[in-house]
Amino acid sequence: MSFGLCNSAQSFQRFVDEMTRGLEFCYCYLDDFLIFSRNEEEHEKHLPEVFDRLKRYGMLINTSKCIFGVDEVTFLGYRILESGTKPLEEKVQVIMEYPQPKEVRQLRRFLGIINFYRRFLPNSAQAQAPLNNLLTGAVKGRQTITLTDKEIKAFEDCKRSLSNAALLAHPDCEAKLALVTDASDVAIGVILQQLKGGAWQPLAFFSRRLRPTQQRYSPYDRELLAIYEAIKYFRLMVEPRHFTIYTDHKPISFAFHNRKDNYSPRQYRHLDFIAQFTTDIRQR
Repeated sequence: MSFGLCNSAQSFQRFVDEMTRGLEFCYCYLDDFLIFSRNEEEHEKHLPEVFDRLKRYGMLINTSKCIFGVDEVTFLGYRILESGTKPLEEKVQVIMEYPQPKEVRQLRRFLGIINFYRRFLPNSAQAQAPLNNLLTGAVKGRQTITLTDKEIKAFEDCKRSLSNAALLAHPDCEAKLALVTDASDVAIGVILQQLKGGAWQPLAFFSRRLRPTQQRYSPYDRELLAIYEAIKYFRLMVEPRHFTIYTDHKPISFAFHNRKDNYSPRQYRHLDFIAQFTTDIRQR
């Protein structure tokens, strides 16, 4: 394929998807292939299938860039282990050594690196709120900024949260699934987790800032919004399965037992959407 074409990446990805169609153990992103197997014997069966498919389509591989039969591997900026996924240590080290930003563009670069690993960080929107406030309005890239004590603390908290990032487990289709939601005055936070071996394992985190109008919602409405946004965000993972929602706001756990005419139109819309996926809401 010619270099420089605006549609080259999409066309090549489409070709790779067609080439590996039916190989459920092979995940491909452009020319990066990840073959995942449960054990060594299964891996030895998977590899010839992939090689045969590559040969059939006339594709060659550079063996010096290949790694076979290992328990962990670096793939697309993540460290994939047998027990789960975590950020790359070298990327974390870059963040830990990042100096306090003195310009808007430096702050944007810092937040960009942090947010690449956002799904590993609980309540990241809450932690980043003071820093994001510096980017509101008509700010320019080279515009200088001076961090207050509150913003310096937020900056250090963001770095610390990445250094303590959770190991995200691999999804198990047979495990019990749950969403843990929470809402504050400025943000919502969600954990998607599974119950395996008698313990809850995090699968991913999600958080976002509340818009100014949403910050004026009542606590009930903010907690309801958190559940609504959580299901929207994790829809592809929760849609085909039964799952439980855990909230620390007790009135929400009775949401589907109250009279419908007690709700505002917005509350009714949110509850109607949530009910399409689950009505199992419990207080934690």
